[in-house]
Amino acid sequence: MEYLTKRQKKILCWIISVAAVYLGFRYLLPLFIPFIFAYFIAWILRPFAAILHRYLHIPLMVGGAVGLLILLVGAGSGIYFLGQMFINQLSEFFKNFPIYQEYLQTQVEGICCGCDRFFRLPEGTIFETFSAGMESVGIQIREKFLPAMTRRTLKFAAGIAVAVGTIIITLTSVLLWIKDMEEYKKGLKRSEFYPEVHRITKQLSETGIAYLKTQLIIMGIIAALCSIALFLIGNPYTLIFGIAMALFDAFPVLGLGLILGPWILIELLTKDFFSAAVLGTLFVVCQLIREFLEPKLLGGKLGIPPIYSMIAMYLGVQLFGIWGFFLGPLGFVILRTINRTSEEKS
Repeated sequence: MEYLTKRQKKILCWIISVAAVYLGFRYLLPLFIPFIFAYFIAWILRPFAAILHRYLHIPLMVGGAVGLLILLVGAGSGIYFLGQMFINQLSEFFKNFPIYQEYLQTQVEGICCGCDRFFRLPEGTIFETFSAGMESVGIQIREKFLPAMTRRTLKFAAGIAVAVGTIIITLTSVLLWIKDMEEYKKGLKRSEFYPEVHRITKQLSETGIAYLKTQLIIMGIIAALCSIALFLIGNPYTLIFGIAMALFDAFPVLGLGLILGPWILIELLTKDFFSAAVLGTLFVVCQLIREFLEPKLLGGKLGIPPIYSMIAMYLGVQLFGIWGFFLGPLGFVILRTINRTSEEKS
């Protein structure tokens, strides 16, 4: 590569890195996810197992099994409680959907009649156009979306056995990681590739992992605050809307304002000042949390401009589905880390 200029080498490095990250996320990551997930669980439980081993002389694997059992019982209870609440709220929402649909239709009809009067059109013109469009959307949903959802449901049911097998492999891997984690670390340090791998993984631990941890913590806090606020105003779908609002808030620039702004305006127009005050307070608190907590958790390690983060999320979702919401920014961090490392070496 001596005949290439420095700029050409940099471009070639970016192309190879992008291809490697894409192929790694697309084909390799799904194969190693159980073992990566198992490693992080083992990393959390190993201190507990080490304490039992040191003071009670319990084997590491047995101590790890005790810690894993406690973790599974606690996490399972929480998931069961939240899952049951989520399913109940979702069922209630679909049961009451015709009521919401009728209410929405009444409101839309009133707005359309007002527009007809404003533009001096025959009464019902805009509403008929709107109704025709909604009917077309309904046909598309019935003919394409619902059959696709049915096929996905059947595929999901068929994959339950595979999921159970994956869970068993993951739990077994956790115990094996706990038992021999120090030996694996020593073996890795003796490898000739360790200096290069360590340089990249160290920077990733300061950027990519910091980003994921920050987003998950903030999303969890905002989801809890949104659920509490919705409970205070008497909304029956606190968990569903709370989670949805937290996910929407994670997108750069967009945030909760696009949801809470119109919602607060509607509450003010209907003279429900208590709900408007609660939602307004929720918006301010969530903004303060993201503004102050995100820099504190990241500590300036990420440094991705909002537009780059938005592009990374969009491309990630387009390429990898819902998981691309996290994989997109993480892939961007990996690419930047690899290229920074190559520039330092050169």
